[in-house]
Amino acid sequence: MAIQIGGTIVISDSRKLENIVDCTGTFEDFHSTPVTIVDNINFTSPMMILTMSGNVTFTESGIAEGRTCTLLLDTSSNTHTPTFSSTINWPDNTEPTWGDYQRWMITFHAVSATEVRANAVGYTETTAPPPTETIGLSGTTSTPITFYDMSGGLNDLVMGWRFGSDGNIYKYESIYNIGGQGIYLYSSTQWNNITPSTTYYIRVSNFGGTKNLSVSDSDTLNSWIALSSNRDFRVRDSRDVTTYADENMVMKVEIASDSGGSNILATGYYECEYSGTA
Repeated sequence: MAIQIGGTIVISDSRKLENIVDCTGTFEDFHSTPVTIVDNINFTSPMMILTMSGNVTFTESGIAEGRTCTLLLDTSSNTHTPTFSSTINWPDNTEPTWGDYQRWMITFHAVSATEVRANAVGYTETTAPPPTETIGLSGTTSTPITFYDMSGGLNDLVMGWRFGSDGNIYKYESIYNIGGQGIYLYSSTQWNNITPSTTYYIRVSNFGGTKNLSVSDSDTLNSWIALSSNRDFRVRDSRDVTTYADENMVMKVEIASDSGGSNILATGYYECEYSGTA
């Protein structure tokens, strides 16, 4: 709508100054007042703001050739997704990847009543939230997680499992076993899927098989011990490799959030199975 003074248009419908002569004065402190919107981009509002609480599909109104407006958009820490109509055109026909930033300044320029050219600048880069910490173990009483090995015949067979203070599970096999590799990673998603955020506790006990865990090669058995240190549980067979055939050891593993084991978070069963040459 045009603005008139004494019946004379001074600002036209297209927001141009007209018929202004012989004027003096001071121009100061003229700013657009931001308007909070819900889902409509109104080209009669030069400055708009929106903090998204969910995904939003935008419409437009008040489009006319030459009009421009700016939207300060906050997709929130959940990085909700904005959707714009086909009237809005982006540089190189490529819409911004909205998940890259949380806060955006989007400028709209109306080329005509049916075409708007837009440009978006991201300001606050988003970061993926850390994964939710979960405690997990595998294996059941009937189907434990099995680790196979074989004695090299020159020294004792030694093999077993490590539950690391870093949240990972490792296998251990003596370098004197056939193909022995020492300690190496079995799982980085169990017992903890991330580096532990607090101290957890583990209890390991013999469950079955032909052999038991070696007390001298293992951390304390049958008691809750802190997982703030690496905890190793191994079987040792000192016999001549020619005197035995297939052997195995099954251990029960429990992890709790407290030193007394009143809140057990996971239970699993892990096996060491090895062969001699008898």
